[in-house]
Amino acid sequence: MVGKRKVSIFSILVLIVGLSGLGLGAYSLYNYQQLISQVEPPKPLARAFLNYSYAIPGFCWNVVNFTVLDYDTTDDFNITSDRFICPTSGYYLISGMIMFSSMHDGERIFVAAYREGVEEAGYTTQASQNGDLSAGFSDIVYLNEGDYVELMAFHCVTGQREIYGDSTGMFTYFTIAATDILN
Repeated sequence: MVGKRKVSIFSILVLIVGLSGLGLGAYSLYNYQQLISQVEPPKPLARAFLNYSYAIPGFCWNVVNFTVLDYDTTDDFNITSDRFICPTSGYYLISGMIMFSSMHDGERIFVAAYREGVEEAGYTTQASQNGDLSAGFSDIVYLNEGDYVELMAFHCVTGQREIYGDSTGMFTYFTIAATDILN
């Protein structure tokens, strides 16, 4: 005759707790995987600025050579080529500002965003006295995946003029953001 085993209430409770813990753990893992699959990737948002002044020649468009990448959530701004490469087609908010130092009365400056070498948005202004002169713009532009965008500067002066840079990025900068980031 085979011996009888006593099953205690404690053993049954341990078994129930263990099985419920296993079920809860499996359910938690399932919910975690569902949550991970629902997380959206970061939206494009980049800002570059100039932290030192340098001179550019007059009467021609010049790509602004940025020195600091303030932020770039999707690694789409190339600080070496000074280009934003669009990761996905859509509408983008583009904003740019330049400041020229030592401008003279009547001299004009231009700032513009160029997409694939074509002007998309910009602004111009004229000095009314001697001193620093800035121009800025903001616009929403449709970009195709793979398009590149650059900030360009122009001044109507024979010789060179300095684009002003500073350590905070307040005077010469370029910002691009996917418009759906604003939701």
